[in-house]
Amino acid sequence: MTLRAVPLLPQPACVSPDTSLMDALHLMLENGVNHLPVCNGGAWAGLVDINDILGELLPVSARGEHALQDLRFVGDGISLIATYSKELPTKQVREVELLNLPTLDEDTPLLEAALLLHRHAKPLPVLDADRKLKGMLSRRILLAHLISKAGS
Repeated sequence: MTLRAVPLLPQPACVSPDTSLMDALHLMLENGVNHLPVCNGGAWAGLVDINDILGELLPVSARGEHALQDLRFVGDGISLIATYSKELPTKQVREVELLNLPTLDEDTPLLEAALLLHRHAKPLPVLDADRKLKGMLSRRILLAHLISKAGS
């Protein structure tokens, strides 16, 4: 059995790489999701995550591999956050590192999809032959489908 039999997550439409981070954040909050697919000219380009936007609200010294591990000395930092949040409308989705996830197609076997979902923390894109996004596959959707087919 392949992914053709699995209903995909209803997702908001793809955002473009030119979408502002503020607009992407509003879409995430309105739709109750933590990520949005990014498409360039209709073709899959990656995934922008709410954590990327949260990171934009932190001081640069607190981002990255060798960053500060503790910001308690700053206090509540609301003025810093307010300053950085004013930049969100002018920063574009393309300016954050988009998650480069493995892609699936409708002919992907269910066991392969389960393995890839197990290895990645995000829902995975299902693309058609032209690399256009058909939808996103989550662990929850796949598990519900597998359990229903197993008769449990």
